[in-house]
Amino acid sequence: MITRRNIILAGGAMAAAGIASGLYALTRETAPQRIDIRQAGLVGTLFLPPNASAMPAVVSLTGAGGGFFEPPAEALARAGFAALALATHNVEGRPSTMRLLPVEYVLDAVQWLRRWVRPGRNKVVLRGWSRGGELALLAASLSPSVNGVVAYAARTYVGQEQNKPNNFDDPTAAAAFTWQGKPLAGEPLPEAMRFNRTNPCLEDLHGIAVERIAGPIMLVTGSADTGLAGTTPDFSADQAMRRLELFKSPWQRVHNHYPDAGHDIAGPPPYTGQAEGGGTVEGNTAAVAASWPSAIGFLHSIAKA
Repeated sequence: MITRRNIILAGGAMAAAGIASGLYALTRETAPQRIDIRQAGLVGTLFLPPNASAMPAVVSLTGAGGGFFEPPAEALARAGFAALALATHNVEGRPSTMRLLPVEYVLDAVQWLRRWVRPGRNKVVLRGWSRGGELALLAASLSPSVNGVVAYAARTYVGQEQNKPNNFDDPTAAAAFTWQGKPLAGEPLPEAMRFNRTNPCLEDLHGIAVERIAGPIMLVTGSADTGLAGTTPDFSADQAMRRLELFKSPWQRVHNHYPDAGHDIAGPPPYTGQAEGGGTVEGNTAAVAASWPSAIGFLHSIAKA
C-alpha cells in the first residue's frame, strides 16, 4: 500500500514502545557476530545475525559527523538482518569531513555485501540518519542495485560540504558528494512541477531524484527537528513524497512523522539522548520506540516483495 504520510500520535507511539521493548528483549540474548571490515576499500563494522537469514542485508550510514555509528547495525543483526555500519569519513582510511565524497563508495558496499553475505533474494537496503539519510537516498537514486531506503531526519536535496551553509552561490563551498568524479548538486524539478514557482525551495532546485529509486522508501521525521540548516526534515520529506507522486513512482512509500520529536531519532530503542537537535526527551523516546518496529516491519515487507 502506498502511504502519503503517517502522523504517529503519542498514544500510538507509547503503545509501540511495548512492541519495541519486546523485540529488543527477544533478540538481545544472542549477540550477533561482529567483524571489523577493512577490505575492498571499505571501512566499517559488519554485524551478522546468529542464524542464517532470508532477510535483506542493510548498509547503515551515519550523519555529518562521520565516524562509526554501530548501535543501529548491531540491533538490526539481533533482529535477523546482516548489517554493515559503514564509515564514510572522519575515521582512519577515509576523508576527514563530508566533502567531495564519492557516492560510488556506498554502492561498492552494497555489492560487497551481496558477494560476501549473500542476503535473502540478493536484496540490500540502505539505512541512514541525517546527512547519512540524504546520502542513502542519493545513492539509491543513482543505482538500481539498491532495493530500498530507510532515512531518518534526512534532507531530500543534495547539500554542500560539511560546515558550509546551503548557499549554492558561495564560490568557496565544495559539494558534499561526487558521482563519476563530478560534484553533485541534485536535479531541479521542471518549473511547472515546483512546490512554489515564485520562490522555489531547495528541494525544487537541488532535489534528489527519488523517483528513480528502484524500491520502497521509508522516511522518518520529527515535527520539532532543528538539526539541519536550510530546511526541516519534515518539510523535506513531504517534498520527496510529493515528487514521488508527481512522477508516479510505483514503489511503496511511507513518511512516518512524530510530534514533539527532534533530530536525534535514529534508534535503536531505548532512547538515551538529550534532545540536542530539537524536540523533547519524551517526544524522542516515543518516536524511537515507535519507528524501530515500523522499520523492522518495512524491511520484512521488502524481503517478501
